[in-house]
Amino acid sequence: SETRDGDSLLLTIDRTVQTTACTKLDEAVKKHGADGGTVIIVQPTTGNIIAICGSPSYDANAYAQADSPSLYINQAVAEQYEPGSVMKAMTLSAGVNEGLITPDTTYEDKGSVQIGKYTIRNSDNKTYGTQTMSGVLEQSINTGAMFVEDKLGQAKFRQYLKNFGFSEKTGVTLQGEAKGDLSSLNKKGDIYSATASFGQGISVTPIQMVMAYASLANGGTLMQPRIVDTIVRPSGYKQITQPKSVRQVVTPETARTMMAMLVNVVRKGHGKRAAVTGYYIGGKTGTAQVPYSDRAGYDPSKHNGTFVGFGPMSNPQFVMLVLLNTPRDVEFAESSAAPLFGDIADFLVHYYQIPKDDTQATTTP
Repeated sequence: SETRDGDSLLLTIDRTVQTTACTKLDEAVKKHGADGGTVIIVQPTTGNIIAICGSPSYDANAYAQADSPSLYINQAVAEQYEPGSVMKAMTLSAGVNEGLITPDTTYEDKGSVQIGKYTIRNSDNKTYGTQTMSGVLEQSINTGAMFVEDKLGQAKFRQYLKNFGFSEKTGVTLQGEAKGDLSSLNKKGDIYSATASFGQGISVTPIQMVMAYASLANGGTLMQPRIVDTIVRPSGYKQITQPKSVRQVVTPETARTMMAMLVNVVRKGHGKRAAVTGYYIGGKTGTAQVPYSDRAGYDPSKHNGTFVGFGPMSNPQFVMLVLLNTPRDVEFAESSAAPLFGDIADFLVHYYQIPKDDTQATTTP
């Protein structure tokens, strides 16, 4: 049989954004002495992947010279990690969507909650007293996420996480995609869903997490991530792939409410360092403990820092996830992932010439 030319693929990746984001990621990984990191930038309405970076990486033009075979793995789709508090946005979305809470709903934070033999504390060991749901996101209060999960009940909570796309492959056309793991939520006992409400004890992939946030920036509709824009056949025939919606996860009203709450996280809460002057940027930090590789429990010397967010609120043009694996010099994502997000977001609003929301929109931290 004679050889035939293969298809050419035109990607959704923007080369300039890709180069800039990947360079900034490499710099942040070095600066924080991290084991590695990931950045994914998507367009919320189409699911188009504008940039997707893993660090450390290898030179595709010198494929054989990579330091280790693990570098060939695309962390953005293959890595399963415990996300931490970025999951609180999904927990609260479910509560808002079910009519169980509003941003102003209050509860009493006593600093810890006893579940059977376990005591769960807030990550900063603080007690916040009477708190609103907006405050829960801004200050990232674990007991607040548990309060919402308790109202939802385990079955409904698990269903929402599945609806947001966790525990199923996104279907992105990249090799080695993992599907994450929500299996702890099938176990008997309240402890598993309680910790899952703030993103511990379950694992997700970076691509799942960025698409879940993108659904909030897209009126509540989850899109399939899209990286191939056009397939050009050897004959010259062009087949354009269409954006594909997966399901409506929450109502447009819920999505708008959550976006407003996430903007407040950047304006007033732990996300201040993700801010871009003049724009309403929204998002959430997550600092998660890393499980031991060889035994039960968490390694106290390791954590991952994530920031996921979108901008600008009036008409979101991008949704971005930034993940730094085990940064050595800072403890919380607000000092590692959030500033990197802010740096890339600042580049994006200028590159896309997005008009300012308001010159007073954010105070520079």
